[in-house]
Amino acid sequence: MNVNCVALVGLGSIGRRHLRLLRDLRPDLSITLVRSGHGGEYPEEALASKCVSTIEESIAEGAQAAIIATPANLHFQQSMLFIEAGVHILVEKPLSLSTDGIQRLIDSSSRNRIKGLVGYVLRYDPAAQYFKNCLQNPIIGRIIHVDIVCGSFLPEWRPQQDYRQTVSALPELGGGVLYELSHELDYLHWFFGKPIEVQARLVKSGTLGIDVEDSVDLMLVYSGDVTLSVHLDFNRRIPTRCCIVQTTEGELHWNVLSKKVIWQTPGKSPKIETFENDRDHLYRSQIKHFLTCVEMDVSPIVNLTDGAAVLYLIEAVQKAHKTGCKVSLS
Repeated sequence: MNVNCVALVGLGSIGRRHLRLLRDLRPDLSITLVRSGHGGEYPEEALASKCVSTIEESIAEGAQAAIIATPANLHFQQSMLFIEAGVHILVEKPLSLSTDGIQRLIDSSSRNRIKGLVGYVLRYDPAAQYFKNCLQNPIIGRIIHVDIVCGSFLPEWRPQQDYRQTVSALPELGGGVLYELSHELDYLHWFFGKPIEVQARLVKSGTLGIDVEDSVDLMLVYSGDVTLSVHLDFNRRIPTRCCIVQTTEGELHWNVLSKKVIWQTPGKSPKIETFENDRDHLYRSQIKHFLTCVEMDVSPIVNLTDGAAVLYLIEAVQKAHKTGCKVSLS
């Protein structure tokens, strides 16, 4: 099938990016923008073919595919509306704020032959794809330990807004580092598979004046006694985002911000691969892949089951923090 009409739900910062890239990729595409009427006015709205106030109206307008870019507390309900109407979906992360009903969502998408994608956009990063290939190369030896770090300063994310009133800071909208920085939780599954157990500590430091966790530390255990540590935070004044893999032969390092993958062995010069792409590249690749999945019946790179896996991990993390005990992920 050819996709001629796409619904876009939400016109926040990520919704505006999707709208701009959709129009750039498909100049003749009919784009139906769904807006609640509660948000501000943005010049990007002129890129839409029409604007409606409900998902039902967008379906009546003939939407064949939809991009859901609303706050996370709305993702599940909006996804179900589209799926049950036979509309393919790309839903921003996280898939929901709970695992309640998630299997029903997945089953409905399968029953209705829907392509369902979740917006874990790092999977489209050429450096990430190269890093994953390196992990599968026997030359690096056996993995011993992994460190994942993602930290930045929340007030600098959206300088034009009061960060305390953004979705990142409001618990009812899916704020806090666990949901907001869940890209790292997705790619640890993608790179290393499913862990066996997790320990966790969630911190509300009070430094930002927000009522969500602003720092998280996880320790995950894999088969073969491989350990993986994760640190996520909103407080870091010098942004850091990396994945460092210690192996029996050396160290493999993915620096997400500098777009470099480095392989270092004792006594030798490091092998460095640098990738040139901007943030739009990842989102453009994601949209192109979404449309290809629908039009060519291709399997998604990151599907609803992958999105659900992140939610199950988050719930295990929350339980581990609350009980102070290890939680099994089997």
